[in-house]
Amino acid sequence: MTKKQTPEQWFLDQLAAYAHRQPSAERTPQCRDDSFLQAYAANPDRFALSDPDVAHVSSCNHCMPRLLQFRATRSAASSLRSKLAGAAALSAALLLVGFLIGTSWRHQRQAIQQAPQSAELNPPASLTERTLDLTEYGTYRGAGEQPEKPPLILPRALLHINLILPRFSEAGMYSILVAADRGGKNRLACTSGQAVLTNGRTAVAFFMDLRSIKPGDYLLLTELNGQDDFYSYPLRIQ
Repeated sequence: MTKKQTPEQWFLDQLAAYAHRQPSAERTPQCRDDSFLQAYAANPDRFALSDPDVAHVSSCNHCMPRLLQFRATRSAASSLRSKLAGAAALSAALLLVGFLIGTSWRHQRQAIQQAPQSAELNPPASLTERTLDLTEYGTYRGAGEQPEKPPLILPRALLHINLILPRFSEAGMYSILVAADRGGKNRLACTSGQAVLTNGRTAVAFFMDLRSIKPGDYLLLTELNGQDDFYSYPLRIQ
């Protein structure tokens, strides 16, 4: 039993036959207009093979090339739409990946910024509390001569320190360093904290990890943000 030929297969067969025919001929009064050829190129299944218009197109050296031209134009447009759709999907995927990376980065940054606060609310069991009182210490900057003062004493430990600053110290955000020099270049530990003025005394509380520092004599440096210079105090780590 012979398998019935579909309109689409017939169309493909006509393409093969056309390749062996003469070049395109001039249009005749019997030729079909472009609207029919475009409709037929768009959807061959809508037209029966017995249709007189289809019969004419299949044997006309003018209509058939036009039909193939419209067919090729539609194929190119379809391919372009597919490529554009693929590019749009890829762009959307890249934007989604960028959004997820950015969100993850922001969450990590917030976690880092909130870490000192979390530690303050939930201090570890091994945390050591210390108070350093600088009330009788003068405020000396730089590397000039300074009066002899007994060194401050701190253990090699993870510390929560309440630092009472010298008289007349301003409130504000301070940087606090442990360093080998008054310029703070060879710093061994550093942190920051908000100094608050209460009952005539300015104090700042902060965490500092001195567990990796060798015992010896160092300097404790404090700097109020915006002053660009350190006050230094002798420090002994035991």
